[in-house]
Amino acid sequence: MTIVLVSELWKNMTKTKILLMLGVSLTTLMAENDASNPPAISASEIAAMQKQIADLQKQLAAVVKQMNEAKVKATQKTEHKVVKEQHTATPIVASDIPPPKKEDSPQFDKGYIAVPGTTSAIKISGMIKLDMIRDSRAHTSEQTSVGRLPYALQMRNPNLPNTPISWKDHYYLHAKQSRLGFNIITKNKAGSDIKAFVEGDFFGATQWGDMFVNGPGGNTQNSTTYTFRLRHAILAYGGLEAGHTATTFHLDEALLPSVDLNGITGGYNRHALIRYTHKFGNFSVSTAAEHCRADYITYTQTPAATNPNYAYNPQDSLGSLSKQERPDLILRLKYNFDNGSAVGLGVVNRDLRIKNNSVIGNNAQSTVDGRTYILNAWGVNLAAKIMTFGSSYFTGGIITGKGIGWYIADANGRSALFNPAAATEGERYKPIEMNMFWAGYCHSWCPQWQTNIGLARINLGTQDLSNARKVTQWFEPGLDRTYNKFLINTMYMPEENLKFGLEYFVLERKSTLGYLGLGHRLQFGASYNF
Repeated sequence: MTIVLVSELWKNMTKTKILLMLGVSLTTLMAENDASNPPAISASEIAAMQKQIADLQKQLAAVVKQMNEAKVKATQKTEHKVVKEQHTATPIVASDIPPPKKEDSPQFDKGYIAVPGTTSAIKISGMIKLDMIRDSRAHTSEQTSVGRLPYALQMRNPNLPNTPISWKDHYYLHAKQSRLGFNIITKNKAGSDIKAFVEGDFFGATQWGDMFVNGPGGNTQNSTTYTFRLRHAILAYGGLEAGHTATTFHLDEALLPSVDLNGITGGYNRHALIRYTHKFGNFSVSTAAEHCRADYITYTQTPAATNPNYAYNPQDSLGSLSKQERPDLILRLKYNFDNGSAVGLGVVNRDLRIKNNSVIGNNAQSTVDGRTYILNAWGVNLAAKIMTFGSSYFTGGIITGKGIGWYIADANGRSALFNPAAATEGERYKPIEMNMFWAGYCHSWCPQWQTNIGLARINLGTQDLSNARKVTQWFEPGLDRTYNKFLINTMYMPEENLKFGLEYFVLERKSTLGYLGLGHRLQFGASYNF
């Protein structure tokens, strides 16, 4: 409204009216007019103009007053609104103000706990597990190892008194598979996180079958002894890994789920190693240098009725020392398919050296050998996991080579045969050829139930090696020749990370002289991962 009035006043004003409003008096105007020009305006016209000016002044005063009133009302309204907001607003206290977020504060995955003042976080992981085992034949141990299954040696001598090997219907209850681990991650500005993982279980002291076995004897006290041992201690940065963990030679995806610790493949050996992996999309190439040990079989010098006439020596016993000059070298190629399938090819090359400190000969001319014997060993591993329907899949693989017992858990300690009493130097140290095949199927009935079935066979090329030695004692079973394994299990997972399993295992060990070690095992397991 104010704008309209001002506009109308502007339209009605003449030059003279504008001058008067700006403070120019009519008298001054008339004086100027008399001095320069004769009078041109009559008295009546001047009176009319004065009246019109007075009316315009009144209108202008009214407009100014109206504008001032509007301004005052607007100011009062704004002040009232501010006061009202101050009275109705919720008071802000210091605890309601969130701390300022640093721009470089790292974000971690679920489960990790940030370490204050650092860019690192830690996550605790592990497993609580109970195993209940029932053996209907010879002891199969707290964890299956067909290479330690006792031979039925008393068959050679019917007059042999009862020994622990004749035990049947034996059971174990233990929680040695329980694990504790720590995952550590450190983020940095370069974009490559530093990761570390440390984990151990309680299988440091294990009861390996009966007392009367080839190699390390069983100890019933070990079944109640819980000794913590290291499983993994590995750090990773980019594609580089260093520490102690599962060997690069195997394909992790090819493992078949089992209740037993070792499963159908015997498990994967863990070594100290340094490894680098480079990925090309779904394809990856890994190269590694791993700890090497000249694990071998040798003959005892003074066999007795309580020991076989040979022993496995993966830990440098009987005077012969593992004398390695380089690590094992491994190359692995792997392709992971988008549906979860995977295929891998591993190749290993080994340099097995031992220094023989044993006595050569058994007469007055007997001397300490003192020589270093060298073998070159190699192995190839082709394995795969093939998805079928839903979460079900096939798994299997083939391993072949010479001197690779260090990489086949059931054949650990059998990479070579060392016979210091052999007539010639070339016959004293020989690699053992090994071939392994395994296959399995995991059928997922639903997210809570699955059934696994698998079999494995290991052939050791020891037949010709053992024929060179004359057997004269009944307790000489000969060298291991074949291992056979079969398992079937069903697992129930009612909740996330909670699992119950029932498994039946058959183990068979055969020697070059025809002896047999047989084990039937029924195992129940209950575990919770965290």
